[in-house]
Amino acid sequence: MSKMTMQGLLWDATADKLSLDEFPVPTASAGEVVIKVAYAGICGTDLHIMNKEYPAADRLILGHEFSGVITEVGDGVTQFKVGDRVCVDPCFICGSCRQCSRGRINFCHRGHLQHLRNSVGARRNGGFANFCALPTGHVHKLHDDVTLLHGALVEPISCIQRGWENLGTPPSESRVLVLGAGYIGVMWSCLLHLKGYRDVTISEPAEGRRELALGMGLGYQAVHPDMIKARFADGHVEDVGYDVIIDCSGYPPAVEEAFTWLRCGATFLQFGCCPIESKITINPFQIYAKELKIVGCLTNPFTMPTTINGLVRGMAGSYLSDFSRLGIKMFRLQEYQEAIAQLKKGEISKALFDLQD
Repeated sequence: MSKMTMQGLLWDATADKLSLDEFPVPTASAGEVVIKVAYAGICGTDLHIMNKEYPAADRLILGHEFSGVITEVGDGVTQFKVGDRVCVDPCFICGSCRQCSRGRINFCHRGHLQHLRNSVGARRNGGFANFCALPTGHVHKLHDDVTLLHGALVEPISCIQRGWENLGTPPSESRVLVLGAGYIGVMWSCLLHLKGYRDVTISEPAEGRRELALGMGLGYQAVHPDMIKARFADGHVEDVGYDVIIDCSGYPPAVEEAFTWLRCGATFLQFGCCPIESKITINPFQIYAKELKIVGCLTNPFTMPTTINGLVRGMAGSYLSDFSRLGIKMFRLQEYQEAIAQLKKGEISKALFDLQD
């Protein structure tokens, strides 16, 4: 183990505490690389882990959305070299189970569904630290046109890419509702605008995030959920309802209520990660009578390369050019408590740690 030390944010479930601690700088074992982390984003899943609503190791460095530069390669590594700019796919797959052999790697029996074994930032140390050692299967090179700053956004956007593929291509005139104006809701709104959808409403209870959503310049409405609920007081769902609802909140009561806002033939995409034991009540007759579609989205199988070379690269000069308009705020690692507090208050959509010297 290297004698050099680094700082990292340690989650200790037993003590119910997140703290900034000193750790040895990791070294690369065979098949691994060491990444000097440049930028790392706080995800809603990180907050779920800290609320003990999402399965994770009892003690580890959090962070699964990050970019950086390779500083060391282990034995047998030929596809990467020192100096490569990279981002990280946190998901672990075994590559040999029934689901992996069918190309359904997000359902890997030995990976994601069995206690997230080896998943970065959930079962093994992640990117809320100066350095991180990872097997090469988790690592992707960034295109020359994609900055390290944008590289830290690749992983969540790659999940959105998967969600878009699962959703299909709704008619362009569809009335769309996005639940939540956190970072994922903001990115979904940008994607919908990129794809040509103009009748889009964003539902968000936090005033600060509603103002951010309105300030993106997309021409979308951003309203309090109570305002939407009031439109349905007379029960005219076909007049005021939605053809597509995308949940980005992960908040079960919001999901439950939104099901009543679906028009006939509508689609509901459950994108937000709800607490693992949560439950909702819906009317199955409505699914039958309206021919509703309920679509899920689990992580990002095979979408990282497409996102790096396509979506993020294409959005970098437009939708991703001004982080302040998107509600993304930069923090130092030492400012983690303030970053989390502003996220929970809904004052920002996304917190990014800047770990560059």
